[in-house]
Amino acid sequence: MMVVKNNMTAVSSLNTLNKNTNELAKQLQQVSTGMKINSAADDASAYAISERMRVNIRGLAAAYSNTQNANSMMKVAEGAISSTVDILKAFKEKALDAANDTNTDVDRAIIQNQLTQYMSQIDDNANITFNGQYLINGTMGRNIVADQHDAIVSFMSYLDDSQLPAQAALDAAINYTSCGMFKDEKALIDSFIADVEEHGLAACGIDLSNDDTGAITGKDTGGEVIKTAESIVPEKGNPYAGSPKDSTIIRGLTVNWPDTENDEMKSAIISALDNEWLQNCMDLIDESYALNFEENGTSVRSMDVKFTDADDGTLAFVTSSFNTSTGITNGLSLTVNMHYYNNLDLSDPNGAVAGSSNELYLDRTIAHEMTHALMSANIKNFSSLPKYIKEGAAELVHGIDDYRKSKIEAMAADTEKLRNTLENSSTAEGDDAYAAGYMILRYLTNKANSADPEKNLSFQIGTKANQAIRMGLADMRCESLGLKKSDGTTVSVVTQSKANSAITVVDRALNRAIKQQITVGAMQVRLNFAAANLSTAHENVTASESVIRDADMAKAFTSYTRANVLLQTSQSMLAQANQNSNNVLGLLQ
Repeated sequence: MMVVKNNMTAVSSLNTLNKNTNELAKQLQQVSTGMKINSAADDASAYAISERMRVNIRGLAAAYSNTQNANSMMKVAEGAISSTVDILKAFKEKALDAANDTNTDVDRAIIQNQLTQYMSQIDDNANITFNGQYLINGTMGRNIVADQHDAIVSFMSYLDDSQLPAQAALDAAINYTSCGMFKDEKALIDSFIADVEEHGLAACGIDLSNDDTGAITGKDTGGEVIKTAESIVPEKGNPYAGSPKDSTIIRGLTVNWPDTENDEMKSAIISALDNEWLQNCMDLIDESYALNFEENGTSVRSMDVKFTDADDGTLAFVTSSFNTSTGITNGLSLTVNMHYYNNLDLSDPNGAVAGSSNELYLDRTIAHEMTHALMSANIKNFSSLPKYIKEGAAELVHGIDDYRKSKIEAMAADTEKLRNTLENSSTAEGDDAYAAGYMILRYLTNKANSADPEKNLSFQIGTKANQAIRMGLADMRCESLGLKKSDGTTVSVVTQSKANSAITVVDRALNRAIKQQITVGAMQVRLNFAAANLSTAHENVTASESVIRDADMAKAFTSYTRANVLLQTSQSMLAQANQNSNNVLGLLQ
C-alpha cells in the first residue's frame, strides 16, 4: 500500500532505531562502568541484593578497622601493664632484701626510698592514654582480684578506706569486690540464698569433707604449713615464759597489761600474749586483710587487756568505744574469760585447756577477737556493720573447727533460717551469725574470683548494633594494687617485720597485675581472630556482590558491538524507508 500521511515502514524502522539506540546506550554504560547492573531499572531484585551487600562490605571494612584500632589500644595498655609487672618484680626483690637482717634500719630506709620511686612510676604507668583516654587508672574498669584471698583483701581495704555510713560503705564494698556482679548487700544475699538452695555449700567453695578449715590465707604466718583449727599461729618454743612490764608496743599497738595478782594462769596468758600470740595474730590478720595498727588512718593505737570470770559461754571479747557522731573508734580492750581458761595446759603453746575435749584453744580465740579489734580501729562506723560481717571476717582468719562445721551444715540445710540470720543480723544468735557470715563471705570471694572487671570498653567488631566485644581494664594504680592506702600510707620495709608483710602485699599486687596482663593478651588474640574473620567475610561478600553486579567484559563488548552494528543498520533502513514516500511522486509524472 502506497500512502503519504503515515509511512509505517519508516515508523517501524524508527522504532527499531530507538530500541537499538537504547540498547547501545545500555551496553556502552556497562562497558564504561564495568557493571551489568547500574540502576534498579536494570534488575530491581538483583540491585536490592547488591546494595545490601555493598552496605555489608563497607560495614565489614569499618569493623575490621575497629579491630585494628582496638588492638593498638590493647598494645598500649599491655606495654604499661608489662612495665608495672617488671617494677613489681624488682619491688619484691628489694622487699626480700629488706627482710634480711643483714641490713640495718639505715639500709632499709635507703631501700624504702627506692621503693617509693617504684610506686611513683607505677602510678605514672597507670596514667597512660590512648587517643586521650586513660586506660588503666580505673576509668575503664575498677577492681580485679587474683584469687579468693585477694578478693577478701579488696573487700576489707574498701571498708577500711571508705568514709561512707556503714550500710552505704558495705553496699559499695560488695559491689567493688564482686566487680559489679552484686550491686548491694540485698543482691548478694538473694543470690547467695538461691545458689545455696540449688548447689549447697559448693556454691560457697566450701568442702567440709576434707581437712580445709576454711582459713582464707591457707598458710600460717610463717608460710610453711597449712593451718588447722588447732594451730592458728606458729609458736616458737615456750610462749608462757617471762613476764611483761606495764605495757608493750606490738606492731604499733600499745598493749596495757593488767595486774595478774600472782595468778599463775593469768601470768601465763599475759606472757603468751606478749611473747607471741598478739604479734603472730596481728601478722596473720595483716596477711589476711591488710589491716594493721601502723596505718595513718588507724583511729586508736592502744588496748587494755583485762580478765573476767563468768559462766556465760564467752571465751574472750574485744570491747570498742567510739564517737557516736563520727563513728570512729577511740578505745579498745581485750578481755579473757578465766572461767574457761583457769586450767591451761602450759605444755601446749596454742593455749589448750588441760583435760578438756572442747579444744578451746586460746590463740585461736585471740586471733578471732583481734580481727574485731583491727577492724574497729581501721573501719569507720565498724560498730554499725552487720554482726555476720564482723564474725564472718574473724572466722575467715582462723578457719572453722568441728563445731562450726556442723553449724554450717545445719544452716545450709535451712535456708530460711540462713536468710533470717543475714537480714536480721543484729538479733541473730552468735553461733548463727558466725556460720552465716563465714558462708556468705566465702561465697562473695568465690564469686569475685570468677568475675570480670567492669566492662567499660566496647569494641564494635560487627555490622549490627551492639555486635561488640566488651571488656574492662582494671585500675593499676598503687592504691588499687594494695601498695598504698587512701590516706597516703604506703607499703613499708623500714623494719624486718614490715618487710615481711610487704612481701605478701607485693605478691598480691603481682598476681593482680599479671592477671590483668593475661586478660589484655587474651583480648589481643581474640581481636586478631576477629580481624581474620572480618577479612574473610569481606572477601566472600565482595565476591558474591561481584557475581551479581560486575559485568562480564568479553560478553559486554560482544553485546556492545552487536548493538552498534544494529544501530547503524537501523539508521540505514530508516533512510530507505523514508524514500518510500518519494515513490508516490512518480504517480504524478
